[in-house]
Amino acid sequence: AAILKAGAFKSIGTAFELLKLHQHSHLYTSGDLRADFPGRIFRIKAVEKADGPALKAHLGPEGRAHVTTRNFPESVADFRRRTGIREGGDTYLFATTDLRGRLLVLVCEKAG
Repeated sequence: AAILKAGAFKSIGTAFELLKLHQHSHLYTSGDLRADFPGRIFRIKAVEKADGPALKAHLGPEGRAHVTTRNFPESVADFRRRTGIREGGDTYLFATTDLRGRLLVLVCEKAG
């Protein structure tokens, strides 16, 4: 969050050779795990459609996940209400838009 607030995402992305998922999402990917990266690091386990019921299959029996929306037409609260996903657990969902304009959800776990 500090990197976003400081507007330093471009220089960080260049310095760590990261690829943007979309110009406005501020979500980046890399094939390399960099322990010196100054932000949160997640491993993508799956990519699902934003409206797909397949999301629930990635959650435990309690249906919990941490949800973040970036460049997505719904707020976190609206996304949770629509999907029935409750806060918590070890799964992280990033609802976003890709370079082709498709709405999708990255199903992740913490990697660093």
